[in-house]
Order: sequence, then structure tokens, then C-alpha cells
Amino acid sequence: MLRGFASLSFHNRAHQLAIATIVVSIIQGFLLQSGTYIFLFSPFKTLYYFELWRPFTALFVAASPVEVIFGTLIIYSIGGLLETRWSRRRFLYAIVGIPLAAELTVLLIAFIAPSIVPPAMLYAGSRQIITTLWILYGLASHFSRERLNFWGTPITGKTFALIGVGFVFLSGVFGGFTPVLPDMITVCLCYLYMYRFNVLHFTRKYELSYYDWKLKRLKQKSGFKVIKGARSDDDSDQQIH
Repeated sequence: MLRGFASLSFHNRAHQLAIATIVVSIIQGFLLQSGTYIFLFSPFKTLYYFELWRPFTALFVAASPVEVIFGTLIIYSIGGLLETRWSRRRFLYAIVGIPLAAELTVLLIAFIAPSIVPPAMLYAGSRQIITTLWILYGLASHFSRERLNFWGTPITGKTFALIGVGFVFLSGVFGGFTPVLPDMITVCLCYLYMYRFNVLHFTRKYELSYYDWKLKRLKQKSGFKVIKGARSDDDSDQQIH
């Protein structure tokens, strides 16, 4: 799946995210022993107690030791490859911006329909970072027609992205879909982000076809004939004296 691990660099945004995930997760792990969840994302406390740091700090909290180890490796390796392919600015904008947008959506849902998101619900957002990296890397490889190696099996980038979707879906099946609500929204935003140009092109093409049809109908009702490409050759040769 991976081509190898690059040397640690504090100038690399992916490596910075990996280090931040380890540090914040360990601190939150110690705080959990005293019943403190200050770094986790709580929609209720964010909305009604104005603890506005929670959506951001939660992105660096892993929920288990396995997630700390393997999640950090994914951020370090796949994130490094994606950052090399993209610019640092675009990488950070997508990898952090998409999970934050998902959490803002959860806040909106919690405000409009509190029954969907219980007040006691807490979210660790490291999985959103991992899911975003996984899907974006897979779709980026799909668009560049690059074959990936997943545990010795050659697969397409689209299949690689779908594996990331499968992780989120299975987590919802076995643990409930409310605890993975930000992850599901993150999946949708990842696909929307990568396919946004296709969506905009289709929408623009539909709008042009619709207005062209309306123009034809208007001219037909007015008694005008619709002539495309009509031009007098004599007019192009006329000169003003």
C-alpha cells in the first residue's frame, strides 16, 4: 500500500499532524482517569457552554491505543504522500477543513434536532482525519490512474477509497451510527470535495441547456425563427468611408 516511510520532518504538515495526534491523545488518556473529557468534541457543551475549542482539539484525539498507533502511521505515511502530491496549503486545507466542516454540520443537527445527538455524546475526531486522508488519497490515485498495493493485492484508487468508506460503515453497524455521525458526514464531504469540478461542470451544462431551451421557446412564441451560425459574408467585407 505504501512506498516507504519518509524521514521525520517538522516542516511536513502530515508529520506535524501525526505528532499532535500522539501528544493530545496521550494527554487525554491521562485525563480520562480522572473523568475529564476536555479535548473531546461535545456538541452540547460547544453550543450551550461555548467551549469552542472542542471541535478542533478533538481532531487530534484517538479513541484507543490501536487507533493511536495505526492511525498515526496512516497520517504519517499516506498523509506524507498526499502532501507531496499536493501543496502544503491545499493538504492542510482539505485534511483539517473537511473534518471541521463535518463537526459544524453535527452542531447544526444537534441544534435543530437534539434527539439525534444526545447531550452526553462525545466524539474523538482522529478517525475523521484518518478517513479523510484515506478517501482523498484513494480518489487522487484514481484520477491519476495510479494502481495501489493493498497488503500485496493490487487495487484501484477508487477501491482503496471504498475500503475507507467500509470502515466507517462497519463501525456504525457494530457500534451504532450516532457515534460515527461525524465520520459519515466526513465521507460525504470527501467525495463532494474530490468530485466538485464534475458536479459544477454538470450543473453548468444543465443550466446552459435549460436557458437555451427557454430561449428557443420564447422565440418560437414570438414568431421568430431560431437560426444558429447565420452570418452574411458581404457584411464582413463592408468598410466605412
